[in-house]
Amino acid sequence: MTRDTLEGGRHASTVLVLVLLLLSSMPLLPSAAADIGIPSELQAQDISAAFDDLSETTTITWRNIDQTGGDLDLYEDLWDTTYRVYRHTAQITPANIGNLTEWASVIACNKDVLGESTLRCRGGGSNPHPGHSVTYQVGAGTNGTYFYAVVTYLEDGSISAPLDFNASSTLEPVYEFTTPSRSPYNVDASFDPATSQTTVTWINYNSINPVLPESGDDAIQIHLWRTDYPITRSNGQGLLAQSTPIQTLAPTTTKVVLDIDFNTNREVYYSVTYLLPNYTHMGEDYEDARFLSNNAMTESILEDNVPPSAVGGVSADFAEDILTGSGNTTISWNDVPGETDETYRIYVSGVLFNNTLDPNAQLLATVSENISQFVYKVPTGTLGIGYYCVVVVDQFGAYSFDIQPSACAFEFEDAFNNWVAEPTNVYAQFLGDGITRVTWADQLGVEGEMYNIWRSNYRVGGFEFVENQSLTWVGSVPDGVQSFDINLNDLDLSGDGILESSFYFVTTEARYGHVNGTYHFTGLVNNFFGPVSEDTRAPLAPTISTVTMVGGLEKVVLVWVNSGSESGEVYDIYRHFGDPFGDANFTSSNATEAEGWVHVMTVQETDLDPSTIVREIPVPSDSEQNVWYAVVIADSHGNSNPSVYEGLNAAIIYEDTKAPTITFEIKNSEGITVDSTALTKGEYSIRITSSENLFSDAIINISTSAGASLTQGAEQLMTKTSDNLHDPTKGPDYYYPIELKSSAKAGDIKITINLTDMSGNLASIIIDNYRIDASAPTITIFSPSDEGDGSKYLYGNKIKIVAGAEDDIGIASMQIRFIRNFGEANMVSEPWRNVSGLTIAENGDWTISMEYNSGNFLSGVHEVQVKATDSAGNERSSKVRFVVDNCQHRADGKTICEYSEPVQDDAEQLAAVYNLTDPPFMVAWVTAGMAFLAIIVSLMVIGTAMSGPKKKKGDDDDDEDEDWMKEFVGTSQDPDMDAITGGEKEEEPKEESKSMADESEEDDPFAVNTLTPKRRRKKSSDDDDDDDDDDEKPKKRKSAKRRSIKRKK
Repeated sequence: MTRDTLEGGRHASTVLVLVLLLLSSMPLLPSAAADIGIPSELQAQDISAAFDDLSETTTITWRNIDQTGGDLDLYEDLWDTTYRVYRHTAQITPANIGNLTEWASVIACNKDVLGESTLRCRGGGSNPHPGHSVTYQVGAGTNGTYFYAVVTYLEDGSISAPLDFNASSTLEPVYEFTTPSRSPYNVDASFDPATSQTTVTWINYNSINPVLPESGDDAIQIHLWRTDYPITRSNGQGLLAQSTPIQTLAPTTTKVVLDIDFNTNREVYYSVTYLLPNYTHMGEDYEDARFLSNNAMTESILEDNVPPSAVGGVSADFAEDILTGSGNTTISWNDVPGETDETYRIYVSGVLFNNTLDPNAQLLATVSENISQFVYKVPTGTLGIGYYCVVVVDQFGAYSFDIQPSACAFEFEDAFNNWVAEPTNVYAQFLGDGITRVTWADQLGVEGEMYNIWRSNYRVGGFEFVENQSLTWVGSVPDGVQSFDINLNDLDLSGDGILESSFYFVTTEARYGHVNGTYHFTGLVNNFFGPVSEDTRAPLAPTISTVTMVGGLEKVVLVWVNSGSESGEVYDIYRHFGDPFGDANFTSSNATEAEGWVHVMTVQETDLDPSTIVREIPVPSDSEQNVWYAVVIADSHGNSNPSVYEGLNAAIIYEDTKAPTITFEIKNSEGITVDSTALTKGEYSIRITSSENLFSDAIINISTSAGASLTQGAEQLMTKTSDNLHDPTKGPDYYYPIELKSSAKAGDIKITINLTDMSGNLASIIIDNYRIDASAPTITIFSPSDEGDGSKYLYGNKIKIVAGAEDDIGIASMQIRFIRNFGEANMVSEPWRNVSGLTIAENGDWTISMEYNSGNFLSGVHEVQVKATDSAGNERSSKVRFVVDNCQHRADGKTICEYSEPVQDDAEQLAAVYNLTDPPFMVAWVTAGMAFLAIIVSLMVIGTAMSGPKKKKGDDDDDEDEDWMKEFVGTSQDPDMDAITGGEKEEEPKEESKSMADESEEDDPFAVNTLTPKRRRKKSSDDDDDDDDDDEKPKKRKSAKRRSIKRKK
């Protein structure tokens, strides 16, 4: 190739690259998609459907055909072609389109809007048809997928429905989700002109599907709306945002009645919604403003309560019918101009009224327009003024409750000429107690009448009747009562009472033919009675003459002056236990009103009573107090004067029905009060003090049960020693002396003292708890025994003192003392001491039981003395001597006593020689045998004891057994005190009990009361060894036991 050729080829390549770069930099213009289907079918193209969840609508769009297939007239055919839109849950095809119903229709090309150019119907090109768009309002509560299609309706009426997908039928479904309806159903409203109220009703959602909460924080609230335009889905949201509900109601409300203001004339719509608190998942409130459940009225209602103009030209004319006792009243009026189809209501009343709601207003009739007159036949016996009013009601039923004066008229209607309009047989009587009773016979020919009672001080004529001037109204009663009591005290303005003659009148106020409203006839023809004498003035207070206390009768005698200005009066007696007048300067009271006055009796005065009246008033027994008595009066008409004035009709008296008492004592010659009730010989004085002043001196009488008298056989005056005027709590002192001589016989004393107080109360006081006592008590000492009995008390024994005392009057005290070491140089006499261990029998005898330790006495003879004193002071003592001795048993077997002689050896005691058969030898033989037997038993006991288990140290029973054994064999250092004293041992070991009992029972004629020591038996060498061992240890010495002592009988 040549260079030019190469350069030329390089230049062409460069241009090509530049062109490609230029084309790539230019924006790409979209090209219309090719039509689907046959052009002549005019099938919709490029169908599309989109759902908007805010408006809950689905918008369907499509276009007209763009290609004609060479037939340019197809664009012109679009002028007469319409599209119809369908919706289905499945793909829409020619197979199911026939079962569907279109929901929208659209003109394919509207030349009235786009012009005459057929190219404007083309779905493409430089100035294409704007395309089509329709919106489907998805129903509430929808949740699913749906398909849409457009069907072509041609000019000749044929249908083109190829329904190619993505041309005229959607291939893919549209998902549609809407909120369920949350609003009530079927709202309706009606207006009632008669009551001026609108009633709104609806059906609650929960009545059909109970899912909405009706309680708690999430409970629904019902909103009631009133607008002057219909509410739809399109403007519902604006209603919620810009308006306020007229009422908020409870969740279950289905009806509400609204009061419509007067003079209202409007057309309104009512709607109802629900406010659901915390409804959304975000916790926000929700109110359904779509109005999809017929919860908004589509037609308005008229609320019109504006009444028409008032009626004018009303008149009433009465014409009596004498033959029937009745008559006719003609009511006339002028129709209201400007009203059509109105009606007229005629009302009547016996009293003036200005409102149709007045309970006195009676509806007579309702008359149509253009009549202007009504004739009313009044009831028979009509009497009084009839008030008539005419009210207009417009075609809607609206009328004014208030009645203008121009719409009313009144007329006097008298159809009662043949009857008397008054009650008959009027009578008045003054009953007393400020009461006048008026009676009458009810008027004939009327029902439901009221009777008025009038009072005057002269006969008033009908023409003079002026209420509360010429006569005074005192009361009214309905029919059927026929009597009235006038309390004149209510008419007494001065407070001084009424004392005058009066006239009484009774008039009738009744409904004479009218349902309501009465007529009061005041002719005063024959409906009066008088004059009547009336007395309400209180009488003067009576005067008390004397008031006296008679204590003996327990009565107060009250005397007062009989009133000379009254006749048949009544007196009432009152008493007051306190101070009725207090500290007031004006000493007055009121017996019936003031506290404390107690009614006692009522006294009726008669013509036979003298100028003074006397009454006896019983006084309670044992009464001592100041009491005020008052007498008040009431005259024969019942007028009472309860005033009480000190010193006039009130007086104080000391009521005393209690007999006087005394304080009593007896003093001896030394002036000392005698505490005992038993008196012995000597001089005494009886002294008393009275509890109050006496009318006369005290009288005393003293006698004894033995028949003696200490007051010279008669009552004697006691001697007054003091008046005690300085001490108001007691009366005078008295005394009376008595003397009991040695010759006075014992017996009970009876002292009788008679007293009379200033009120005449008698007291006879008997004192019978004293007696004359001339004998001393009797004492018996039971223990200890006298020394002559041969008994004694050893050291360690208890000395028991047992003694008794008795007296005919009564023992007052017992004492005891000891004379220690009696008859010795060191004899000691102890002072008297009170006894213990005392027992008092039911008959008053005393018994003492005391114990003393013999160790507190020295060995020898001692004396115990017991003294008893009776209630009269008589004393007597008794004594007993007893022996206390201290005896010890020596180691050599001899027993030594400190007071009695020690026991001698047997050889020294037996000086004479006896034969072997003499009683002493027989005793010896028996004793030796018993000793031998005792040795054998002792050895057996020792062997048994040594072979037995070792006893614990401190075992008292073992020690006691061991001591007994040692004493038996003669090794004990303790003497056998029972053997020494010759008494009987209280408790012996079993081995000795039988032998000792036998010895006790023997009657030894040679036995003497001597001390006999026990002999220690000789022991073997083994026993000596044992004794030596025992001697090394300290021996336990057993204390001597007391032996029972036999007393001499």
